[in-house]
Amino acid sequence: MATILIIEDEAHIARAVRDKLSHEGHLVDSVTSGPLALKFLEKSIPDLIILDVLMPDMDGFEVVERLKADSSTSSIPIMMLTVLSQDDKFQKLGVDAHLTKPYRGADLIRMVRDVLSRKSGGADGKQKDPSRG
Repeated sequence: MATILIIEDEAHIARAVRDKLSHEGHLVDSVTSGPLALKFLEKSIPDLIILDVLMPDMDGFEVVERLKADSSTSSIPIMMLTVLSQDDKFQKLGVDAHLTKPYRGADLIRMVRDVLSRKSGGADGKQKDPSRG
């Protein structure tokens, strides 16, 4: 399965996502801030990043901008998990998918599978909005 990094400042949300994805067989790490994520990524490159937007110190938009600007992290698929619904901004930043909180566990799993299959070339490469069925 895949290695996934969760960047989420709310411990209960990070734990819920980690538990759901671990149950699916993924290897999951989590950090609580953008600066900690950037430090983590200096040593380990995951197959997928799941990222909150509203965080202290550095918001998710800045994290995405930094990741996309760095050649060592620019190709990592990014999935936003947030209360915000800013489709245009996510798309402009190069975010691969987003899921709005609160979310259903089945939607999280389906979206993670979709993003990972696009990364590995297992899908048609077209971005789909999982929230629309």
